[in-house]
Amino acid sequence: MTNTMNTVSTLLDSFHNTWHLPILELVNHAWRDRTPEALLSAAKQAEQGIDALMYLQEVVERLVKRGDSTITPEEAWRVANDLEELSLSLQALTAELGELSLDIAKVYGMIQNE
Repeated sequence: MTNTMNTVSTLLDSFHNTWHLPILELVNHAWRDRTPEALLSAAKQAEQGIDALMYLQEVVERLVKRGDSTITPEEAWRVANDLEELSLSLQALTAELGELSLDIAKVYGMIQNE
């Protein structure tokens, strides 16, 4: 593994531990509790996580495009795949929160049951 790849791997691991795992935990908590408060907490964390992922993608792109970057094409492909998987995961979690919001709205009488 190269210096650039070590840096990128550290950034990806940090994002996973700082954002992705906590978002997963909050979404699971929101589904268990089914309260507006739990939903709001998970939605806020997911929104911040999406912003953080967008920033991470920009940083990684700059690192890879730097003149002194030592990343190989295979490593670049692996990083792009990891970023795509994180993005798809956050999209799926956002969709889940949308479904949960409808369920909670029905329970609290904000919309009619079908």
